[in-house]
Amino acid sequence: MTIEPVGAVALLLGLLILFRGPVVGFYILIPSGLLGSCAVLFLTAIGGAPVQPAHLMLGFVILAMFAQPGTADEVWSALAFPREGFWLLLTVLWGTLGAILFPRIFAGAVYVSAINQTGGEGSALLVPLGPTTGNITQSVYFIADLVTFLVCYVFAKNRDNFNVLAQAYFIYCTFNIFFALVDLATFWTNTSFLLDFMRNTTYALHDDTVIAGMKRIVGSFTEASSFGGVTLGTFGFTFRLWLGGVRPALTFTVAMISLILLVMCTATTAYVALPLVLAILYMTSLWRLIRGPVPKTVMAYLIFAPLLFVLISAAVMLIPAVGDQVWAIANEMLFNKATSQSAEERGSWNKASIETFFATYGLGGGIGAVRSSSFLLAVFGNLGVIGCVTYGLFLFLILFRRSRKPLDWYVHEVRAAARTTCLANIITCAISASLIDLGLSFFMLAGLACAANDTSNVPAKQQDEEDVPNLLRAGTPS
Repeated sequence: MTIEPVGAVALLLGLLILFRGPVVGFYILIPSGLLGSCAVLFLTAIGGAPVQPAHLMLGFVILAMFAQPGTADEVWSALAFPREGFWLLLTVLWGTLGAILFPRIFAGAVYVSAINQTGGEGSALLVPLGPTTGNITQSVYFIADLVTFLVCYVFAKNRDNFNVLAQAYFIYCTFNIFFALVDLATFWTNTSFLLDFMRNTTYALHDDTVIAGMKRIVGSFTEASSFGGVTLGTFGFTFRLWLGGVRPALTFTVAMISLILLVMCTATTAYVALPLVLAILYMTSLWRLIRGPVPKTVMAYLIFAPLLFVLISAAVMLIPAVGDQVWAIANEMLFNKATSQSAEERGSWNKASIETFFATYGLGGGIGAVRSSSFLLAVFGNLGVIGCVTYGLFLFLILFRRSRKPLDWYVHEVRAAARTTCLANIITCAISASLIDLGLSFFMLAGLACAANDTSNVPAKQQDEEDVPNLLRAGTPS
């Protein structure tokens, strides 16, 4: 194991978490999920696999959580049938068992695009199915997802802690904007080397690509597609808070900046997923209007969104400079990409995932056995029928389970925002993700959304009340 200089800073933050408790821990853990191009240490025992800051911080948060009485009982309760945690646990157990057994039982039965030890792009060549270090690392990441969901759920069941998690993710949204602006500034001033300390992972970095005169924004990630997927989620979270009337001036500002960066990042996945997310938000807003009174923000969206769409379409068609720029980006990122070598390669991955499903008689190859270019096909090929059912039930429940009791306005709106981000994440991953892992930030928000259904109004016993900023709490909207 080798520790990077930034890892020393991360260890100091971890000690701070142990001394100050889980409230401070979550304010550090959630924003650290943005550091996708950063490694705090490398595990040389398994081929130099990098450990990202969020995974290290997660370990310290777990220690801080279990230092509090009653946490273990709450975790066991979260795993009870038929809660969301139960179905996620079954998925993890099935996938991990499959990662140990199925690549050996079905060795050589099918050719796959294997996942290398770092989870990177790997080779374009297909190889016979068999055990790889990817089975180990991807299983560990998926177990970390389960733990993340559980600690966030247990923590946020308390009303005050629920607000802490919501505010921590809002900080995540603002930091994402900050890193994007820093990425742009350092690129155009030829000072990108200033970010080398945090761009030290073994993953391939694509931080200097320009398309149609626009720099592909990567922010704190390794490539534009990762930044686009995360930014779509942050836009969905803040825009849905604005629709609910939660600090409308603040949330609308962050949402619009995120939207602008999303358009500028030139990520194909984001371009495809954004209209879907906007359409879903529009339809749900329309449904809210049909059911009864809605905040002014919802009315504004319903009225001005179609008008803005018409204006933008007219500008593209009538102003040559605008139309040429839009066409150049669309041609490069959408039309040409569909016939590129990358598209053919990803098509072979999808074919291999389907073939793996049938070659293993519907059992799947196990976690980390096969790469795809769609989250849905990755689940299909890695987890088989059983994993598809258990994982599907987990995702369905986090998006649609109703609360046991009426929710107050603030909790209801934050839950809706968290669910919007989770849905946006699923959409982007269904378009282009290679693995079954939806990422730590997804499971953080999944825990927040599920905790909303079971949140108590009992105040948290926090010794460090000054550590809880009041970013999002506000009065009921008009």
